[in-house]
Amino acid sequence: MAPSANVTEISSTAQFDQIVKGLTPTQLLVVDFHAVWCGPCHAIAPVYAQLAARNEHAKFVKIDVDAQRELAARYRISAMPTFKFIKGGREVAEMKGANPQQLNQLVSAHAGPKPAPGAAPAAAAGGSAAPAAPAEGSLLQYVSATGLSCLGEAKEHPLSTIIGPNAGPKGRSYLESDVDPELLISVQFNEAVKIKAISIFGGVSPEQAPKTVRLFVNQTSLDFNDAESHEPAQELVLSSSDIRGDKVDLRFVRFQNVRSLHILVKDNQEGDETTRIDSIDLFGSLSRTA
Repeated sequence: MAPSANVTEISSTAQFDQIVKGLTPTQLLVVDFHAVWCGPCHAIAPVYAQLAARNEHAKFVKIDVDAQRELAARYRISAMPTFKFIKGGREVAEMKGANPQQLNQLVSAHAGPKPAPGAAPAAAAGGSAAPAAPAEGSLLQYVSATGLSCLGEAKEHPLSTIIGPNAGPKGRSYLESDVDPELLISVQFNEAVKIKAISIFGGVSPEQAPKTVRLFVNQTSLDFNDAESHEPAQELVLSSSDIRGDKVDLRFVRFQNVRSLHILVKDNQEGDETTRIDSIDLFGSLSRTA
């Protein structure tokens, strides 16, 4: 069966990010993470194409996990096929495996009804179309590649292996501290952002995963001594369930116009000699509005 005209094969991270940024606040994006060698991926491909053809008001994309490793790592893909459902810049559902009935149900539940022919976009109270709010999603696309650093990292497992252009595959690439559990991560953004949540995955070695984490906003520079004397914007005490990669909400009012973020990891879950982080992500939107 020929692919649907409403299915886009993603060829770069920039192309995918542009599609996400172009979504309306209520528009659904369905992402099919697949692999050429995956039999179930080929089996469900015609169903996916049919759904895309029937739901032209939604967006459908396919991502080859071997060709687009950065996106596969961003969404922590561990099985193929995996379908991600994104709305308003946020992931609203996930499906692993080739289950046509469940895929149909999820698309129906989140795509909403097809707009009537000629229907205008939703308008503001004054009658004019309301400007679209900036999409909320991963903020890693706005991180400056030259603005990443980490004090206390082991030379064999630096921050650059999990964030930035040289990040490696999940599971084999990770950040680890050197001689004690402390890490001080510095993140600079190309534009001011609003941060709503953070996710940290340390499930490969949970005893080494971070526990006490302090977040500092817009500090021009910070070392371990400074971090001890400065008041953080927020301190998190992560539980064993918080280090599975799920989003941990922040005090949004304190993270409204962020150009730099320092993340101090004080200790880990079980007092291990070193701390290990397999992936880290930040979620929110640009501070500027349309």
